[in-house]
Amino acid sequence: MLPKSMFVVVALLGGAFVLAVAVTAAGAMGTSPSSVVDPAVFACTPAGPIVGLSPVQAGNAETVVAVTETMAGGSPSVAQVAVMAAYTESRLDNLGSQAGTDSLGLFQQRVSQGWGTSAQEENPAEATSMFVSALLGVAGWAAMTPWIAAQDVQRSEFSDGSNYRGNWGVAGRIVSQVDRLDTGAACGELLGAVPAGPPARFGLPLRYTIPAIADPAETAAISYALAQLGKPYVWGAAGPEAFDCSGLTMMAWAAAGVALDHYTLDQLTEGTPVADLSMISPGDLVLIPGSDGTLAAPGHVGIYIGDGLVESAVDPAEGVIVQTWASFTTGGLSGIRHIA
Repeated sequence: MLPKSMFVVVALLGGAFVLAVAVTAAGAMGTSPSSVVDPAVFACTPAGPIVGLSPVQAGNAETVVAVTETMAGGSPSVAQVAVMAAYTESRLDNLGSQAGTDSLGLFQQRVSQGWGTSAQEENPAEATSMFVSALLGVAGWAAMTPWIAAQDVQRSEFSDGSNYRGNWGVAGRIVSQVDRLDTGAACGELLGAVPAGPPARFGLPLRYTIPAIADPAETAAISYALAQLGKPYVWGAAGPEAFDCSGLTMMAWAAAGVALDHYTLDQLTEGTPVADLSMISPGDLVLIPGSDGTLAAPGHVGIYIGDGLVESAVDPAEGVIVQTWASFTTGGLSGIRHIA
C-alpha cells in the first residue's frame, strides 16, 4: 500500500486525462499491501445499492472506490480507472481461477505475473491496493489516457486498451451512483447556495424567459431543466423525482437528444470548451469545484439558462434551484462546455 504522504492532483485538459502524482515511494507488483484502511473511517465511503449491479457486485464496487480514493488522495478519477479495469476483467465479481490460467479476483491478477499471493488477489481490498500501486509505478502513466494506463498495468490481449475504453463511461456511472456515508463531508454538492429569485419560484426571476438566441436543442434542454425546479437533490439520482447535479444536466440534454455521461468529471470533456465567457450560450454546462472538488477536478455542474443565471441540483437543503452567475461561481470556475 502506498504511504500516507502520497498525493494526487487530477486534471482533465483538452479532453486528455492527466494525473500529476508525487509519492515518496511506490508499491510494486508482488509487494504485499501492508494494510487497508477500514472503510468506516473514509470521508465519503460508499454504502448502498448501485443500479445495474447485484448486491455482491455493488459491494465489490464500493470496496474498489473506497480503497482507491483513500490511496489516491480522494480522487474519484483514479477510482473510475480502477472500477473500469475491474468491471472489464470480472464484471465486479470476485472470480476464482479461470480455465487454463491462474487469473484471480476482481482484476484477474496472476501470481505468475508477480501479483502477490492468491489470497491477496482474491481479496477485493488488497487487489485494489495492488492495482493502484502498479498504476502509479508505470513510467509516464500520468500523461496517458485512462484505458492505456489500465492496459499498461493489466497487460491484457488488447494492446490499445479498447476493452477498457468501452467501459470508461460505465465505470463513471458506477462511481457516481456510490452512496456515501454521512460523516459531515459534502459529496457533489454546492453548500450555501443563494437563489437568484423568489423562493416560491426556486430562484427563477419573475420575468425570466428562455433567451431568443437559444437554438431548438438548447431550448429543449433548458425547458426540461426548468420543469425540474424544486425537486430534491439526491446523490446519484437522474430523475424523474430527484437529481444530483450531473444527473440534472445529463437528463436536460437527453431531452434535446444529446447523450451525456452521468459524472461531473466526464462532463468536463463533453462537447467543446468555451474559452471566452463572452461566447457562452444558453444550455452550456458550467463546472465548478463545489464542496468536494477542485478547479482541476470539479465536483459540481450546472446548466446556463441565459441572463446571467445558472440552474443546478444544489444540495439536500436547496434541491434544484436557479442562482446568479456570480453566486454559482463564487468558489471558482473550472470550465464551460458547449453542447451541440
